[in-house]
Amino acid sequence: MSGVPGLFLDRDGVLNHFLIDSVRTIEQFQYYEFTAEAMERLGCLGYPIVVVTNQSAIGRGWTSEEQVQSIHQQLIEDCSDWGASIASVEYCPHLPDAGCECRKPGPGMFLRAARDHGIDLDRSVMVGDSSCDIEAAQRLGMARVRVRTGRGDPPLTEGLEADAWVENLNEAAVWIEEWCR
Repeated sequence: MSGVPGLFLDRDGVLNHFLIDSVRTIEQFQYYEFTAEAMERLGCLGYPIVVVTNQSAIGRGWTSEEQVQSIHQQLIEDCSDWGASIASVEYCPHLPDAGCECRKPGPGMFLRAARDHGIDLDRSVMVGDSSCDIEAAQRLGMARVRVRTGRGDPPLTEGLEADAWVENLNEAAVWIEEWCR
C-alpha cells in the first residue's frame, strides 16, 4: 500500500486515564496532564492521526454508542484546540470473544483508516499501553511504542516486541519526532 505515514494512538491509557471498568461517560474521560503538550507535538508533524480503541463497554451494555461518540467528539475538539487534527477515531464496540476483525489485535480499524486516509501502514507508528496494541501494529508491520501509563509495565505477550518503551505519550511524541527524521 502506498501513502503517507500515519500516527495511530490507543485511547484509554494513552490519551486519557485508563479505568479497569471502562471509561463510560464524558465525566469519566480525564486526560493526563501531558496529553495537550504531546498532541501539540504530534500535530506539528503533519501526518494523519488516528485513534484506534476497543470499546467493548458498548457490547456489554455498560455505555451507549452515543456516549462513546460524545467522548470522541470532545477528544477531536480538544485535540484541534491543541493543534492536532484527528483524521478519525476508529472504535470496536464488540465483546472480546465476538471474533470480529475490527477488535485489536485484529487489523480492521487500521485497514479502514489506511484506506480512508491514504495511510501506508508500513511507514506508520502505533502508540499503545497493552499487548493487543503492540500485536496489532506488529502484524501490520508498523513501528510500535509502548507507554507505561494505563496498564503500567506488564511484560508483552511472548513473541511481541516494541520498538520503544516510554513513560507516557509525551515521551512517545519525542520518540516519534526522531523516528520521522
